[in-house]
Amino acid sequence: MVLRLKIRRQEGTKEAYYQRFEIPYQEGMTLLSALQKIKEDIDPSLSFRHFCRAGICGTCTIMVNGFPKLACKEQALPYALFGEEVLIEPIRNFKVIRDLAVDNEGVIERVKSLRLWIREQAKDPRINPELSRKIENSADCILCLACQSYCPQVLEENYAGPLFFAKLFRFFQDPREEEKELRVNQAIKEGNLYHCLSCNKCNLVCPKEVEPATLIRELMQSMDVAS
Repeated sequence: MVLRLKIRRQEGTKEAYYQRFEIPYQEGMTLLSALQKIKEDIDPSLSFRHFCRAGICGTCTIMVNGFPKLACKEQALPYALFGEEVLIEPIRNFKVIRDLAVDNEGVIERVKSLRLWIREQAKDPRINPELSRKIENSADCILCLACQSYCPQVLEENYAGPLFFAKLFRFFQDPREEEKELRVNQAIKEGNLYHCLSCNKCNLVCPKEVEPATLIRELMQSMDVAS
């Protein structure tokens, strides 16, 4: 069997173009291993991000036929089996550095500005199992940017996006976090929480089933109660 890929290529501000590749399918091949095969054997100039190859680090997210996917987890067999040409593009809503690699520095800076880490001041660091299960989804986020790339509202400059609100949900619910008022301000004023369209697109594409849209709705309810 042959795997057929149509990959969007671009370098900096140069005009983008599409290039087709055909590689022999190998048992267990993922789209990431296919990209590595192209880079090693056909075109060493192909650029993309990857690291763990185990669906944990979140760095290899790409658009596959219009949907954000973790390249390391997306099996190539269905595409090769039916002879389908796979459209591979960089994730949306981010500046392209080269080919499939995008600039994610803005996300990192926003994580810092919103201070998305626990400010633990409680003497007892333990939380009960029921609450732990409630915030488990939020803690599963791997910053893969799939939700950010598929959210139509992040085009609004001041809307933080589902990734950040999923993270904020955890800290707002965590009893060890004593700066609840700060978290309310971050979500509503800095992140424009209520600008969410409730379209559920972020839920559909999250590879870890974090369900950001669901957490956003719960966060809204919590904010209403808190205020």
